[in-house]
Amino acid sequence: MAVVFASAGAVFLCPSASALSPSKTLVLYNADSSDGIDVANYYAQAHPGVQLLGLQGVSTSEQVSQDHYLDVIRPQVLAGLNFDTELIVTTKGLPLRIQNTLPNPGTYPGWRGQPFGVSILDDWWEPYSSLESELTRIDLIDSAEMMGDQTWFMSPPSFPFPTQHHASNPYYTSSTAFDRNDPSTEGIRLTSRLDGFTVNDVKGMIDRAQRSFILPTQQLVIVDDDPNAPAAGVDRMTQLALNVLEPRGQNLVFDDSVADIIDAPQPVIGLVSHGSHAAGTGYIDNLNFQLADGAVFHTWESFNAYSFQEGNNQFGQGLVAEWIAAGGTAGLGHVEEPGASAATVANEDILWDMLLDGFTFAEAAWAATPQLSFVNTVVGDPLMTLREWIPGDSNLDGVVGLSDLSIILSNWNQYDSGGIIDGDLNLDGFVGISDMNIVLGNWGNGSQVSTAPVFVPEPGSAVIFLVNSVILLVTRRGRSLSTNR
Repeated sequence: MAVVFASAGAVFLCPSASALSPSKTLVLYNADSSDGIDVANYYAQAHPGVQLLGLQGVSTSEQVSQDHYLDVIRPQVLAGLNFDTELIVTTKGLPLRIQNTLPNPGTYPGWRGQPFGVSILDDWWEPYSSLESELTRIDLIDSAEMMGDQTWFMSPPSFPFPTQHHASNPYYTSSTAFDRNDPSTEGIRLTSRLDGFTVNDVKGMIDRAQRSFILPTQQLVIVDDDPNAPAAGVDRMTQLALNVLEPRGQNLVFDDSVADIIDAPQPVIGLVSHGSHAAGTGYIDNLNFQLADGAVFHTWESFNAYSFQEGNNQFGQGLVAEWIAAGGTAGLGHVEEPGASAATVANEDILWDMLLDGFTFAEAAWAATPQLSFVNTVVGDPLMTLREWIPGDSNLDGVVGLSDLSIILSNWNQYDSGGIIDGDLNLDGFVGISDMNIVLGNWGNGSQVSTAPVFVPEPGSAVIFLVNSVILLVTRRGRSLSTNR
């Protein structure tokens, strides 16, 4: 199929009634990492009300053993949790990957105390998991055997107590706000990681998350589905393009040929692709994309979250950290080989369905992810939402006011502008009185960009007089220039 641009429809953004909030968020940092302390404090400024917890005696290495997690990390985190904690956020300087050195025991006591041995299939015993994925099940998983047993499917009816296995995600495919007190979630917690190559990369990522808006006709989701990639037969990119993005009127580029998409005519709000399996080593550096605030990364690569140290790529694959360094805001990845399948890689169609419904990034990412206690991780501000654009908000700061007025006046009487960000609020290709009326008609309207209160004064008579004077001035100046030609 050739590249397709979909537009002109209305996007159906339905802000969720999410229960997630700073007051239900625990931010972990390594007390021995100055980077971690810096990131945690910066995040607390962006989201006042979060709880901070410094972990003592924790390795700053990206990889630790299961004993280090079980004996050093887990007890401290459990002590810092309360019953209502919905989110656990990790920060730069904490371990990323947990290596389970225990050999496959074959059987071990049932995970809910059933008086029988549970057989562990060799195919489902795995030696690695991510810190973030283990923390989703911190209340339950308390042994190396349980960490290594990553059987994700429902036990068969022939079992004495048929039930969902502990490595399967009870929130998977949900379309409702997350509530750990709901029996259907089995008490799991959502997690996310704030990390990047540098502290400044992470701070930039946090800042961009606070300015994230979705402009369906002004931003693109890139869906690059190479038919020759190893996982091409199991991805959901076609479903994403045809069943999620197009019906909502979200602009996209969809290509299911071998061609690589490296250019984009509009700011990019999302990339879904096979990464290096299609575009080759270093593909992120070759992308000629302008990344919009809130841009989300999702690639079918086994090691795209293997490290947050620059140059530590595995097998030439891209890293979420490279996306963040390039101006991206969030991403889903794997700290080790997941074995790409529909059961091991997050569903891109569910992810974007939730994001466009106004759910937080954490809810969208984990509702799209089948497994817990696994190698998958979620990177970015978990409280980020792609907020619906407010008419008149030209600079995308979440409120309509003087800054937006200034943009319109600086582009007055201009044709073929850059769209909303240049003051063409009604997208008629011209910046003029109609756009000014949109700003004045929505003056003071806003979307809460952060937890800090937003105050914009009403456009009093002095402002109205100034606006009219400037309009008169630039109009006369334009006529004078035309006369002198």
